[in-house]
Amino acid sequence: MASYNPKTYDAILADMEAWIIANQDYITDFNEGSGVTSFCEAVAQQIEQVYIRGKIGFIKYLPDLPFYAFGFSKKAGTQAAGAVIFSRAVATTDPVTIPTGTLVSTASGIIYATTADGTILANQTDSGSVPILAQDVGVDGNVLPGTVVVMTTPVVGVDSVNNPSACTGGTDEEDDATFQQRFRNYILGLGKSNTYGIQSAAESVSGVRSASVIENFPPVTGFYNITVYVDDGAGNAPPALIADVLAAIKGDGTAANPGYKASGINVQVLAPTKVTVAVTVEIIDTGDVDRTALQTSITTAISDYINNLKVGEDVIVNELVQRIMEVVGVYDLTLTDPPANVSIGPTQIARTGTITVTFYSP
Repeated sequence: MASYNPKTYDAILADMEAWIIANQDYITDFNEGSGVTSFCEAVAQQIEQVYIRGKIGFIKYLPDLPFYAFGFSKKAGTQAAGAVIFSRAVATTDPVTIPTGTLVSTASGIIYATTADGTILANQTDSGSVPILAQDVGVDGNVLPGTVVVMTTPVVGVDSVNNPSACTGGTDEEDDATFQQRFRNYILGLGKSNTYGIQSAAESVSGVRSASVIENFPPVTGFYNITVYVDDGAGNAPPALIADVLAAIKGDGTAANPGYKASGINVQVLAPTKVTVAVTVEIIDTGDVDRTALQTSITTAISDYINNLKVGEDVIVNELVQRIMEVVGVYDLTLTDPPANVSIGPTQIARTGTITVTFYSP
């Protein structure tokens, strides 16, 4: 494919002067500063800018033209969700209400807002479980238990906050490699009833992070020819998400929305089976970072890698080691579990089990 090479100012000016000389014999003074030279220089500068802007446009927009033609766009990131418990040091006879929209955060500044009212009842020190939602999209919102501990919005009568379980479900904007693979699946699935089409339909649903399609020979559970496994980013598939995926695959029977499955084909949508992967690692540290903080950073790096794998993606030991080695303060390590790559089938998704981080002390 030929490259687009914009003409330079000097080349444009030389062409203009050559054309004028070749097509008339009245103007002969092309010395610097002459009227005709000054005119040609001004025009040549503008033409050069057109060439440069044209090249920038090609570089910036030409790779996206196939996606524009099909109305295909990247998936936006999602916000992590979880739950917290609010506490007070001393139980009193007065209840405390924690209003919706109360802001809480991690020590590192990742902010969440409550999405429902919470209450500490009379003669109690703890509230019930109060749902929270990260204020920004992205995987940074996926944090470990016991890390949402800051009352960003003070509430009278509340002394502390904590998340007893991890916050999950946060995803970054779709990366280029995933976007391009999804587009390839979309193109291959334009016939709709093939497996690429079914997978493309599932992946087009908002809230689906990854999907796999299994053809069942013979049909399972009596009559399901195809099983689709979908993941919402946390390794789950809530009933509402399953219903949306089924609706996308089946369509509504109209010419505008005929669906993707062939006539007579029955489809079921399920959550993948979670395969918990325990990680045991011994660390040789540099001594520059507090070990408690370093342990938290290593645990977070392990969780970020495994908990962001998609349906059917294997856990690769070398990738896990690399993620741990990238943590500031790690000098070397010995990974004993998993001892080898963990193979994950197309009906499964990997998620973290017990993470054990110890430090080598000579």
